[in-house]
Amino acid sequence: MQKGRYLKAIALGAFSFVLAACGNNSDNTSTGNVETGDNEIETIHVKTTLYPLEDFANRIGGEFVEVDNIVPIGADAHTFEPTANQMIEVAEADLFIYNGADFEGFADSIKDTVASHDVTVVTASEGIDLISYDHTHDHAHDHEEDHDHNNDHDHDHEEDHDHNNDHAHDHEEDHDHNNDHAHDHEEDHDHNNDHAHDHEEDHAHNDEEGNHSEDAHDHTHGDQDPHVWLDPIRSIQLAENIKEALIDINPEAQETFEANFEALKEELEELDEELQSMADNAERGTIVVSHAGYGYWEDRYGIEQIAIAGLSPSNEPSIQQIQNTITLMEDNDINYVMFEQNIPTNIAETVKDEVGAEDVWLHNLEVLTEEDIENNEDYFSLMRRNIEALETGLN
Repeated sequence: MQKGRYLKAIALGAFSFVLAACGNNSDNTSTGNVETGDNEIETIHVKTTLYPLEDFANRIGGEFVEVDNIVPIGADAHTFEPTANQMIEVAEADLFIYNGADFEGFADSIKDTVASHDVTVVTASEGIDLISYDHTHDHAHDHEEDHDHNNDHDHDHEEDHDHNNDHAHDHEEDHDHNNDHAHDHEEDHDHNNDHAHDHEEDHAHNDEEGNHSEDAHDHTHGDQDPHVWLDPIRSIQLAENIKEALIDINPEAQETFEANFEALKEELEELDEELQSMADNAERGTIVVSHAGYGYWEDRYGIEQIAIAGLSPSNEPSIQQIQNTITLMEDNDINYVMFEQNIPTNIAETVKDEVGAEDVWLHNLEVLTEEDIENNEDYFSLMRRNIEALETGLN
């Protein structure tokens, strides 16, 4: 173990020497000028780690930015490690935007490496109310009592989605889906104050009953769920953090950045309404997914996820946990397993085949695929595809 650390220290030292040499041969900024008619526009070179950050930076920055996502097409962002060349490219950029909340295991290394370079580093999730891993994964999967879909599918959402009784959520104020969809997010979605999830009492993790245990997975993301970009309302804060960074770098373009941000915010609010409407009209309240990346849908829309793997797909479940998921699906007549575009499907295929279920494809938006690029997909088109997938899986 000591030998490994010694070799890593040598490698980092050599890499720092390469970066220093790059700094001596340049002015440590990649900001360039792009001619548009009679005017020259100062271009901000941006590096990101996540597709929504790339898309938001392009939408807000417009012609003032050149954005590149360092995570390759189709890769698993949970396990990705940047190459030495990519680290150098980040050091030569103007702005490095990463999600944070322990999503990118390599982020600290990049920040340490570029600390002496003229690179603005932005943690996009800063200031966002993050939910805990307990909330997303160990949510008391006792569906025989809380989500008994075998007995009642009459679309009575006062019973099927009554989270006032089953999940100790105070939805009379925060998620009263039957009475008020005004989307006053300062009041209706104040998860800091209204959603005090007492997991020791309300969501007791009883391994003897076959529930998933918090200790069953190696939590590569720590105690918080980093997948905030799947919540359109929290994504507004992601976008605002990007906007502020762009303004700091190029104050002369502030008016453009502000206008583009407001347009993006409006689209995100419309998307939130579409997701809410879909959830309100769903027959069921539970989806089975390949990894625990969808906790924010439960937090905002009441769509509970049963995750085959943990927050990272590399946290493979035990045989007992797989069997528990199969039993849960059979007992509650859940007929779909949600696959993802960049996650291996072998374990999810096993669960699907054992239950005799069907597959439905979700897009976690971490990275695009070649097909996504060919089809000119973006954040909003992919999220609306997710709405269609959820309509299938929840009905």
